[in-house]
Amino acid sequence: MREPRRIGIVGLGLIGGSLALALRRAESRAQSRSARSGRVRFEIVGVDTHEKTLDDAASSGAIDLPALPRQAPLERCDLVVLCLPAPALLESLPGIAARMRPGALLTDVCGVKELPAALGAAQKRVVFVGAHPMAGREERGFSAARADLFDGACVALCPAVGASEGNQTWATSARAAVRALWSEAGAGRFLELSAREHDRAVAYASHLPALAAAALFAALEGAGAAGPIARALAAGGFRDTTRLAADGTVGQAAVHNRFIPGVLRALGGELEKLAGQIEQGQREPNAAALEPLARKLERLADRRRAMPLPPRK
Repeated sequence: MREPRRIGIVGLGLIGGSLALALRRAESRAQSRSARSGRVRFEIVGVDTHEKTLDDAASSGAIDLPALPRQAPLERCDLVVLCLPAPALLESLPGIAARMRPGALLTDVCGVKELPAALGAAQKRVVFVGAHPMAGREERGFSAARADLFDGACVALCPAVGASEGNQTWATSARAAVRALWSEAGAGRFLELSAREHDRAVAYASHLPALAAAALFAALEGAGAAGPIARALAAGGFRDTTRLAADGTVGQAAVHNRFIPGVLRALGGELEKLAGQIEQGQREPNAAALEPLARKLERLADRRRAMPLPPRK
C-alpha cells in the first residue's frame, strides 16, 4: 500500500474541518523545517453538501479541492476519511467505498465501531480501518473547527477489514497509515482494539455521559412550576453537567451501540439504589443514618479526582 498523497475528507464540520486544518498545520511545520521549502506532501480534497462550507474551507486554505458529494474525485484519492454523523456515515460508507480506487484506504471517525466495521468487511474493494478520535466540542460546523482540536487526543484504531483480509502486510500498513494520519493531526495516544471492545468501553466513557446529560436536561424541561426557579438557580455545576447534551452527534452514535441499553439500565439501577438509601435515611430520626452514603459518595469523588482525564479546552 503506497503512502497517501491525496486525502479526501468527506464532511467538513467540526471533526472533518479540524482534521483538514490540523493536517495543513502539520504540512506547514514540516515545510518550514525542510530544506526543500514549498514541498507539497499531500493534497486535501474536501467534500461537503453545503457550498458555503466548501467555500469557507477553501478560502481558509484547509482544503485544496472543494467538491460536492456527486462530483468528488474519490477514485483519485489514496485515503478517504468519513467525517459524518453516524446515520449518514453508515448510509454512505458502502457507496463511498464503491467509488474509490481498488486497494485504496478508507477510514472514519464514528463514535461506534461495530456497524462501520461490518460494512467495511462486507465489501472487498478497499481497505477499511475504523478509527475514533476522542475529541470534540459542543459547537458544530466548519466555523467551530480548530487546528489544535486533536492535540494530545487518544485515538482508537480497529483492525483492517475489506480488501486487506488474508493479506497481513496490507492490514498492518493500512492501520499504520491511519495512525500516521492522526499523529500528523496532533494525536498523542493510540489504542488498538477490536470494534466490540471499543463499543463496550465507549458506552461508559462517552455515550453514557452524553445520554445522562440529555436525560438531566429533559428532567429540567419536565420540572413544571419548579422549572423557572431551577433555571434561575442553575450555575456552573448544572452547566457543566449538561454540556454534553448540546452535542447531538454523540447521541446519534450512541443509539447504534448495542451495549447502551444495558449500560443505561445499570445507571438506572444505581440511581434507584441511591434514591432508596436517601429515602431510608430521611425516614430515620437521626441524621447519622445517611452518613454511610455520604462517605461512599466522598470516596467516589476522591476516585474521580485521582482519575487521569484530558484537560479542558
